[in-house]
Amino acid sequence: MQQAPQRESFDGGAEQGRPMQAQQQQQQQQAPPMGLPPTLPAMVGPMVQFVDVELERALWHGSVLILTNEAFLVHGRRAVPAAGVGPSSSSAFPAAGASMHAGPTPVASSVQQAPVVEVWDDAQHGPGAGKPKTFATRAIYTEPTFQYTFWRADITLPLPQESEADVLYQVYWAADEAAIQSHSARTTFSFRIPAQASQWRMCVTSNAQFARRVPEAARAGLRGSGPVFRDLLAKHRANPFHVWIGTGGQFSGDGVWDDCEPALRPFLAADAMRRPLVQWTADMAAAVERWYFLEYLRQWFGVGGSSPLEQEAQALFAQAAAAMPYSFTPDVEIFPWYGSYTQALHFSPVFNGIRHVGAKYYALFQAHTTPTLAHNEHGFLGEGYHSVKKLGPYTALLTLDTRTERQPAGIIDRHAYDMLFGELEARVPPTATNLIVVASNPVIFPRTKNFESLLRSASSSGLTSIISYAVNAKQARNDWVMKDRFGEPVAVTKLNDFWTSALHKSERSFLVRTLQDFAKRRSCRVTFASGHVNCLSAAHFRTYTDSKYDPRKYPEQRGFVSDYRSMIQLTVSGLVQEPADSLTLRAYHFAGKSAPFDVMTEEKLYHTFNVDVNGLPPPNNNQKLLGRRSYGIIIEHDFDNDRQRPGLLSFFYVENEACSGTATPYIINIPPLRYPQLPLQAGAAPPVEVRPQLRQGVTYRSYV
Repeated sequence: MQQAPQRESFDGGAEQGRPMQAQQQQQQQQAPPMGLPPTLPAMVGPMVQFVDVELERALWHGSVLILTNEAFLVHGRRAVPAAGVGPSSSSAFPAAGASMHAGPTPVASSVQQAPVVEVWDDAQHGPGAGKPKTFATRAIYTEPTFQYTFWRADITLPLPQESEADVLYQVYWAADEAAIQSHSARTTFSFRIPAQASQWRMCVTSNAQFARRVPEAARAGLRGSGPVFRDLLAKHRANPFHVWIGTGGQFSGDGVWDDCEPALRPFLAADAMRRPLVQWTADMAAAVERWYFLEYLRQWFGVGGSSPLEQEAQALFAQAAAAMPYSFTPDVEIFPWYGSYTQALHFSPVFNGIRHVGAKYYALFQAHTTPTLAHNEHGFLGEGYHSVKKLGPYTALLTLDTRTERQPAGIIDRHAYDMLFGELEARVPPTATNLIVVASNPVIFPRTKNFESLLRSASSSGLTSIISYAVNAKQARNDWVMKDRFGEPVAVTKLNDFWTSALHKSERSFLVRTLQDFAKRRSCRVTFASGHVNCLSAAHFRTYTDSKYDPRKYPEQRGFVSDYRSMIQLTVSGLVQEPADSLTLRAYHFAGKSAPFDVMTEEKLYHTFNVDVNGLPPPNNNQKLLGRRSYGIIIEHDFDNDRQRPGLLSFFYVENEACSGTATPYIINIPPLRYPQLPLQAGAAPPVEVRPQLRQGVTYRSYV
């Protein structure tokens, strides 16, 4: 009798009785599942994070993260074990049917040798010339399956007076014989820090990984994962960014259910009534812990193999993480739409267990911290990973964690808001003229209320397949007419995830009004930067013009420059992820009408994309939303030669039609807020209203 084919799984077991043809078909339609990497490196990293600027002493604060495992050194050198075999006599991976709870125990010394980060921050010296500054590392976590140690080095450097500086650094690890021979035997990395008088430059990205559901054919049509990412790094090499702002999707957790399916089978196989009662077990915890760790190594560093169409972005991500100090917020890092499922699923032990592990690995890789250290030592706010950072004296960064605290009824915990806005007042300097609010989902986006009602009605009446066919008969794949693995309509779950969902109306109103009050009190322009939706858009809040309000008494009636309610939303599409399909864009466009936010404030999407990247009208004449891959650049800019009150210039770099790079950027000016202004002289005409300008044909290089 022929034996049924088997598939290696994350609980060490095997899935039997599955036709080989079905396995091959799934592998063609998805990125290869996280299997068992044949080799593991002895050292992973480095990764550099931007932490803050200390204005009083003109100091730049950052951190460097390194992972080491001496057990994977062979005779003191950074070699890797043979395929599937660890440094000990036992296999590095459990045998079929074995429990994942304990995991392998590589042979390691009782005292781990800590790596040291050596830094040269002046233009005259570098590796082999001049004594470096040395920064010790501290062990913050030991990964339980393979015993990797996470080391964090806190880096503090003086900001140069006049000219920017390239910071060169190396990782010295005494356990590695190759590393201790000489500086020339080690890899040198670098990043740029601004001068005290510099205008800060930031890049903004979203969704830097392909989702599992994207077929190989679609990936090939986009020419893989690298074109836009490669263009971003080319711009960084030409004129380095000071901060890399990630709005979410730096890591994709959507494979956890498939790859850990054997361990999670009691939960997945239960019916809808019993599923919330399934308990979180030690085997589940071990499988999920192991998956997140190995998947981070795969997605960020290419460890363990991947499809050829993913490999370029993985190599580029490793380069970028070592060269661009990053400030990341989570989105799909736990798994897509976490927090927007039903109450029963959200509060189930299994959802809570996966959330705990996924958030922990976000904290480790993306924030260089642990859930405990994050709030006790590293300045994060609330129960999640909110932060307030200064980008010099004129711009501040408010990063909202809209994922780890999320519940079906609320995006951010109400107590976290109290702490967040208290710290915003305390940490943002009085000289600040710009506040960039980073949220994974756009705060200003088409409202979903009418579309939600349509989808619910169609779903309950069985008309979703007819709607799909009517919209686009050739479009065989879209999320709007599917149900997820839990039997929930995907479209409703996705729409519940948005700030503009009816579920979050009161919370969104509170957030925006509080930020309006902050802008008015500080005369500080608020700008939102987001991603998540895999399409580009720009939008704004603004005060309604009303003749009954005298502009001499109400400066906000004079136009954008003095309107504290005016806030611009910048939304970038995925850096790697497939753009939103035509059905999704049509749905957003249908819901994207101008609407009142409240009695004083209008919200509206701009007609930013009056022409496509090829110079032709955009698809379906949709000038508000563009479905192409992209990234954003934001730089401080002196409007009217006022160096004490800079505004912002933002650039959308959009993938060209050939998927070989980016085209001419779309540019949006964001002048600083000047509120209040002096009253108008009697009889004087009110000033001409100044609006954010949408322009093409200007390059990023011409503004730096």
